Amino acid sequence: MTITTTVHPCSMNHQRAAWADAAVLTFMQETGTDVEDVLGDLLCDLMHWAARDGHDFEFALARAADHFTMEVIEDA
Repeated sequence: MTITTTVHPCSMNHQRAAWADAAVLTFMQETGTDVEDVLGDLLCDLMHWAARDGHDFEFALARAADHFTMEVIEDA
């Protein structure tokens, strides 16, 4: 399922995106990754982190997708 939405600047989802901005910018500074590759590279490194520390990445990704869907619905 694909959800397309515009995030209002006063919404909680706008704040959530801003938190992600901070994480992505830090990752880019630490790794030298460019904008085109940052999402894939960060996800890949998070998969390595999860595997190393015994986290179920696929479960977490599915849970995140569910949270995203609910947060978008709540913000509508």
